[in-house]
Amino acid sequence: MDRPNAESDPSADPNLVLTLVYFLTIVAIVVGTAIYFVVVARVTDPEVRLLDLITTQKEVQHMIDNLSSQFSNFWRLPLRWRLMKPYYTHHTLSWIFILTLTASVVVLTVGLALDLAQVVRISTLTFVVSLNALFMTRQHLYYIRRTYLTYDAEHYLVLDTTKYHYFDWSLFNIVQIVILFIEFLQLLSFPIRDLLDALQLSRNQSLGDGDESDTASFIIGIITMFANLSSKFYIIQLWFLVSVIACVALAMSIIHVYNSWRPHQPIALYWVKYLLPLANLFYLPILVMLIGSAACLSKLDTEDYKDSASGLLRCNDPSIVKPLYLSLSIVAYTAGYIILTSFVTSFDRIPIEGEIHYKSQGVAFLKNMSMLLSIDFLLVANSYRHIRSILSLVIVLFMVCFNISTQPCFVDQINYWRTFGFCCILWVALIVTMLTNETGTLDSISVGGIASALAVGAVILLVLFMAVRRVRYNSDKASALANASLVNAASNTAN
Repeated sequence: MDRPNAESDPSADPNLVLTLVYFLTIVAIVVGTAIYFVVVARVTDPEVRLLDLITTQKEVQHMIDNLSSQFSNFWRLPLRWRLMKPYYTHHTLSWIFILTLTASVVVLTVGLALDLAQVVRISTLTFVVSLNALFMTRQHLYYIRRTYLTYDAEHYLVLDTTKYHYFDWSLFNIVQIVILFIEFLQLLSFPIRDLLDALQLSRNQSLGDGDESDTASFIIGIITMFANLSSKFYIIQLWFLVSVIACVALAMSIIHVYNSWRPHQPIALYWVKYLLPLANLFYLPILVMLIGSAACLSKLDTEDYKDSASGLLRCNDPSIVKPLYLSLSIVAYTAGYIILTSFVTSFDRIPIEGEIHYKSQGVAFLKNMSMLLSIDFLLVANSYRHIRSILSLVIVLFMVCFNISTQPCFVDQINYWRTFGFCCILWVALIVTMLTNETGTLDSISVGGIASALAVGAVILLVLFMAVRRVRYNSDKASALANASLVNAASNTAN
């Protein structure tokens, strides 16, 4: 017996609850952030507040110079081979990605005009991947060259050598840890959603299994702010995100033009620093929902399409004009991706001991890899599910290796436990890869059995990380005692 269509009965549509939670969460976070900074400013001594304001203004100015250098480096693309020296690889890859980006726009336009569904799907995937790859390549070149491009090389040398072992439990650090935990859940949701979709397809939503998967997707949507929305709520959310990105782009343009026109009386930008936690928190929800929109629309009229073609959205409402909404999604994603990625990767302040801060190079790589993970799960066709799952393994493995090798946070403990989080995601992605490539196993194993396998792996990883941490702690303690003994012996000898 067919399940009732929730979209035909608004009173039975759980997406109304999810939509309300989505917008209320955004309002609560924005208002809470504003209240936090206002309260902190009120209780701080006026002289200290003035000093903090001056320091913040300098940090923001450094961020603006960083942004300017990034964009300047982005457009410096030599055409001649001899001018590419010594960065042949970066410049060659950049031109390749520009060509594929341009070609995908042309093919996508033709596909939308002629209503060629498969062409639209493939060209959308090509465009998004080319855009991300181009931006990653130019950013990597910038981080290689930035000591030569900027005026403050000493600042970056200090950043590269600064490292702390511990952090204090201040309110600022608690907020940073909460953001890290939410990011972990957001990344973890991709393989989990893929597994739930595979279970639905495998069991054909029989014997109530579809209801369990829908409930799990609903809960994941609330926790991660990746809403699984029906068509009418999808339209509201898409226009909301487009409006936000348009307003941000307009505000940036006005401020830039005004400050260029009145350089002696510029608009103070110290408040920009307060937007950084919000940008980090909403980075994935905003961009992933736009990618989900493009994924859903690009799969309409293809064999891949189901009610929840993107794994996040339902966009099969007759009132949705596919060419308009797909073009809008891609343009909004392009603008949002460039603005948000540039912003969150340009704030390079020298940290205070005990505070949780990150190197911009590490933020850039991990944010871009997070986006590649979302592109993999949302835009790669369901018929290539096995390739999709293997690609996710490779991406997460790169994230683990990068976090271990570069230590993107200035606090050693954060790097250590963030590696644990990435390893947990890697374990889940491995289980999903094994199950989605073995249909017989997927049919025979229960949801409880899958959950148990995931939980057991996470517990084993936790025990292993805690044991290694204990060994490291004892080793560091023994080394400190040995060094102290040597210092005392040298002092006694000198006396």
